[in-house]
Amino acid sequence: MEIYDTLIVGCGYGSVGYALANKNTVICEEHQICDTSFYLPMRTFHYTPYAPKTKEGADLQELFDSFSLFKEGVQNANGFEYAFCKFISEKDLTILLKCRVIRILQKPDGIYDVTVQTNGGLSHLLAKQVLNATDCTEPKQYTVLFVCDCIDPVREQLESCFEGARIEPTAYENRYALHFVVCADTDENRIKLDVYHKWQSHAINAKILYMAPVFYGNGSGGELCDGRFDNPIEAFEAGYLYGKEQANVSIES
Repeated sequence: MEIYDTLIVGCGYGSVGYALANKNTVICEEHQICDTSFYLPMRTFHYTPYAPKTKEGADLQELFDSFSLFKEGVQNANGFEYAFCKFISEKDLTILLKCRVIRILQKPDGIYDVTVQTNGGLSHLLAKQVLNATDCTEPKQYTVLFVCDCIDPVREQLESCFEGARIEPTAYENRYALHFVVCADTDENRIKLDVYHKWQSHAINAKILYMAPVFYGNGSGGELCDGRFDNPIEAFEAGYLYGKEQANVSIES
């Protein structure tokens, strides 16, 4: 049975960057798409300039630029997933989607036996180390994408009924992203119900377009946590450089 050098829990820009630097890496992602840090939670529409430091980062930047995902101070988070998948498809990486990690057990020889669940049932993966790309510091936030003609009255209503509400314009006219703080143990379905009830009770004159299926965190987080960055290229390069660093440590040891 193949033994991977690294198994990463959670797919994102940091974990893909790491896997590109360390090809004997497997990424396990429980969702069915790769970009679970920017696209799924519709996070960070504002553009934070970043100059790539590596050829790999520059290649990803060039691809994003070819789709005009960065312009006029705004980045089109809605277009990240397609461009990211196109980039990944050109690399020889092992990414298992709809793959949930059930148990991580370290054996006496130091190898990790990871039980995962896929559509095919339960199976096992072996790895020398396990990294978690989903660790982010609190507070956790949730995103609602909506459309309205006039933001001012809606902004006042939303800020009054959602704790820690932050509203930002998207890459599309009259479309906005509402980010608000949620409890760490709050169930996603309960959040959706709460949003709908508050929307109706406050008679908010705006149409909900999308509700994020994942939470995201702020702050430092782990080495592969994309939540530390507002620019996906920067998150990718941080993972890539960390992967290179880990590869050098392995060679020296």
